[in-house]
Amino acid sequence: MRFRETEFVSIGGLLPGLELDDLMMGVSVCRNPHLANVFYRLQLIEAYGTGMKKIMGAYANALVQPKIKTTNNAFKIILPNVNFTPKAAEVHKDFEKAANLALDSNEEKVLQFLREHLMITRKETQTLLEVSQSTAGRILKAMVDSGRIKQIGGSRTTRYELRKE
Repeated sequence: MRFRETEFVSIGGLLPGLELDDLMMGVSVCRNPHLANVFYRLQLIEAYGTGMKKIMGAYANALVQPKIKTTNNAFKIILPNVNFTPKAAEVHKDFEKAANLALDSNEEKVLQFLREHLMITRKETQTLLEVSQSTAGRILKAMVDSGRIKQIGGSRTTRYELRKE
């Protein structure tokens, strides 16, 4: 399930002479010391070589642990979501279903308007559905992408009409 973990991949693998066990012990070798120095001065990093130690410390008492895979050309760390529960995933699915139902309901309103008026603008959609400008735009774009309506014109003259079958 997509909420159980997050993957980070770094191209280039570990530096020559460095092994995964070294990394886990906190050994650090900068690939680009100039860039690391800039990040340090900008306070984007606290110190060099502390990241893995902090990550592993954060999972010290967790039931699930990070997975690390290395090759000569890549380094991947998979961080489990310690807050994931099947119940939370179900709540998210229910939220998505409700959002899709609302979208379908809004799309039906737009289609009904088009059956009566033949044409609609983003501004009219916004008023009809009582939604924000960006939400109206997203709904219209989704309807165009799904082939239910077609877009005519562009910029200020954009309007939408039913797609002829």
